[in-house]
Amino acid sequence: MKLSEDKNLDAPVTNVMDHNVVILDDSASINEVARTMEENGVTSILVRDSESGAVSGIVTERDIIYRAVAKSLGMYKAKIKKIMTTPLITVDKQTSCIEAIKIMREKSLRRLPVLEQGKIIGVVTLMSLAGNVPERNIDLVELEKPQTSETPILTCPYCESKFSDKSELSKHIDRIHLGSGLLEGDLRKWK
Repeated sequence: MKLSEDKNLDAPVTNVMDHNVVILDDSASINEVARTMEENGVTSILVRDSESGAVSGIVTERDIIYRAVAKSLGMYKAKIKKIMTTPLITVDKQTSCIEAIKIMREKSLRRLPVLEQGKIIGVVTLMSLAGNVPERNIDLVELEKPQTSETPILTCPYCESKFSDKSELSKHIDRIHLGSGLLEGDLRKWK
């Protein structure tokens, strides 16, 4: 689900969140997580602490690639607790879409679990908020960073690189942030 064409960024994140939430215990193997992602058609799994029972982290496809495969961890022996991102950053169901985007930007995240009375009811992703449509990305930049000079300087909302042309900024966001997934993990400044 994407934001409606009227670009109502004040709408709550529940309008665009994915309701398909999958949770595994932190004792699950990395192979089990990857298999579960495929079976459920999801790109992330929430991780439950096997001792406390509380959801304490998240594992994404990128975590599997960069924290497990690239480091040659045993896919059947290594547990997801070793590669999960923690602490888990969440938002309330009433959080606006623009506020969720700002949190993702500040925390270098691409996914936020959505809570209702302390219980996870869904996950909102950068893709569900911004989509992969260049015009939508530009509008987000313009909403967050108002133009102040005669020659418009557009600022990437993720890495704060400067652009004078909407087309170049759109290509930058698609290529660097959405395409390569640098919004999660190690956010770098690209000039």
